[in-house]
Amino acid sequence: MEHQPNTMKKPIITGAIFFILDALVINQGAISLFLIFTIILWWLPKSAFKKYTKQSPKEELTKILIYGFIVIAVFTSNSINNKIAQNRANDLVLIIENFHQVTGDYPKTLNNLVPLYLPKVPQAKYTLSFNSFKYINDEGSVSLFYHAIPPFGRPTYVFDRKEWIYLD
Repeated sequence: MEHQPNTMKKPIITGAIFFILDALVINQGAISLFLIFTIILWWLPKSAFKKYTKQSPKEELTKILIYGFIVIAVFTSNSINNKIAQNRANDLVLIIENFHQVTGDYPKTLNNLVPLYLPKVPQAKYTLSFNSFKYINDEGSVSLFYHAIPPFGRPTYVFDRKEWIYLD
């Protein structure tokens, strides 16, 4: 029984690293998909085999629970971050449209909204990468987007069409 805490320590630390990388750095769930396949194709059969050979599958089942929790946490975090980004994007669209109504032009950059319309340009979401809004005002084509599933998956608001589209 003294060996049990060390058995759980490695998957907990590894899981925490996976969460940080998958949810906060790359923000896409790729590592979590790998973990799902590892659980289904490796640890579940391995624990079933141990049960069949009358060995304790406790270590494999512990890994399944820890990594399964990490997968759920990553997808939950990514979903929450994307909802935050969508709400902030909708707010930015309203502010940009208000700027357009007042001035007759769209701002050249989001920084043109500071400080009269915004105290500062907000981050799209709470991640370490792919966390900013991209605003394009190029020869009458004006759009705002963020990365929902990096590096692609870009919800984009097109101002002349007044609608959201999804690129990639």
